[in-house]
Formats: sequence, C-alpha cells, structure tokens
Amino acid sequence: MKSETVVIAIFSGPGTTLRVARALAEELRRLGKTVSLASMDRPERFAPPAHAAIGLAVPLACFSTYPTAWRFIDSLPEGEGREAFFLATMGGLALGMEGPIRRVLGRKRYVPIGAKIVSMPSNYANKEIPVEKNRKLAEIAAGAMKKYARDLVEGKGSWGGGGFLASFFARLAHTKMPWRTFYKIFPLAVDPEKCIGCGLCRDLCPEKNILLEDAKAKIGDHCQSCQRCVAFCPVNAIIVPGKPAERYCGIELEELRSLAE
Repeated sequence: MKSETVVIAIFSGPGTTLRVARALAEELRRLGKTVSLASMDRPERFAPPAHAAIGLAVPLACFSTYPTAWRFIDSLPEGEGREAFFLATMGGLALGMEGPIRRVLGRKRYVPIGAKIVSMPSNYANKEIPVEKNRKLAEIAAGAMKKYARDLVEGKGSWGGGGFLASFFARLAHTKMPWRTFYKIFPLAVDPEKCIGCGLCRDLCPEKNILLEDAKAKIGDHCQSCQRCVAFCPVNAIIVPGKPAERYCGIELEELRSLAE
C-alpha cells in the first residue's frame, strides 16, 4: 500500500462487519497508516481525502451484498488511480462475490490491492446463541485482520476474480427479487405489546423502511433483512413470527451511531 491515508467505508447490520473493520483499522494504524471510518448509509456524505486508499467493508447476503452497500459502491466517484481494498463478513458461502466488486472498481479506475472474506457470527435463526463458537469466530477474524493489514501494507494482497455465479448473484442483488424472497423466509414484525415507540429502529434503518404509527414501529415493504433493527431494539420488539430466536449484536449501539456521525 503506497497511500499513507486510508478511509474504510462500512455497511453493517448487527455490527459484525463494523467490528472486523475496526480490527483492521487498528492494525493498519499500528503499521503507521492514518485511518478513518465512514458509513455507507449516506453515500452523498462520502468525501475521502485526496489520494487516500479506499477500503470497502460489507456483510455477505444472497451470495452478494445488500442494496445499501451496492448503492454506495456503484456511486463511488472515479478512482483516478486510488488504491482500493475489500473486506466482507459472512455466515455461509461467498461464491467469489469479491470478483464483481473488483470489476466495478476497475471500471472506475481504482487499483485493487487486496480482498479478504472472513466468517463471523450470524443473527439469523439462533435458537440460542453459540457463545463459544462465536468467540472463536471473532478471535480467528481478528487474527486474520492482522495478517491482512500486513499483506496490504507490504503489497502482498490478493483479490479473486470470481466467476459466472458471482456475476449472476451480483446482478440479482441489484433487483428486488432476492430481498423479497429473503423477507418471505424471515419476515420481520413488530410486537406491539413490547414496542415502546422510541423510534430507534426508524432512525437506524439504512433503507428508511420503518415508520412510527400511533407511537408504534411499523416495517414497510422494502426491507433488505439486514437485521440492524432486530439487533439494536432496546426491548426486543422486532421478531420473526413463529421463529423465536436469540439476537446477536456484534458491537454496542454507540459504536454504530458514531460511525454515522
């Protein structure tokens, strides 16, 4: 990595991606880089310093990434030779999803210097939280970030090209179909007996898909199932009906809020 300044743009649902991105940022700082973090929720606010390397950190969904993240990536300005690197967290399979993102960056004249995908705990369908498994996943990911940071700084990063399936799922992720299908499997609902009308879920929703009606939260019709509202509701009022599950948060609420400031 030639750039001395780095900006890592992050999209995170229940916080696992932000947690891993912060570990990468800390290691890059230890190696002498000046690093800042930015949120993908508001692409229009993204204004990195001239010549800064750009990192993209996203969670895996539907073998690609979420609409919020894709909108940010698609809206990036021309790179004009800037270095770029990629980080993704997943709970399942990646199927080369980093490949299509590399191609988008290439068309925008960024210089890809490395990509890394790590497994992290999931916030879907946890009948009980596998505490020890989650601890080990986070520990392995933290170790991977130390090596990834060194590889980036020393110019040893690699970035897979993906293939037909990766390109197919990237195109599919730009449509409404996979998210509507996902939502049918995990349809979120607000328990009116628990909801206190605080509006936190409305404020945190990256798709502005939650409203308050009669002092109760109501989920709209374009949910991308990122699980952010589920993870951070202070009274556990957002659920999947008929599929009781324990929720998982990768970070504290204030850490997520500070990213958006």
